Amino acid sequence: MTQKDLKKSASSTHYEVGACIRGEKVTAQVRKVIRVEVTGGTSAHKIHQLKLEGSVLCVIDRPMNYLKDLL
Repeated sequence: MTQKDLKKSASSTHYEVGACIRGEKVTAQVRKVIRVEVTGGTSAHKIHQLKLEGSVLCVIDRPMNYLKDLL
């Protein structure tokens, strides 16, 4: 997906410090990945924490509880 396509698919944009997005699946475009940490979780389901820098653009592809809404 190009950055233009990502911007078109976004319904709103947050610029404030501390703004948060949550989703089952998120697409991000970034200039630089600074750090990747594995924080907790089980052996099969690790939690990754990423620190992104530069011109970062994230779009939620699948909202939380996506599967519950389909059932």
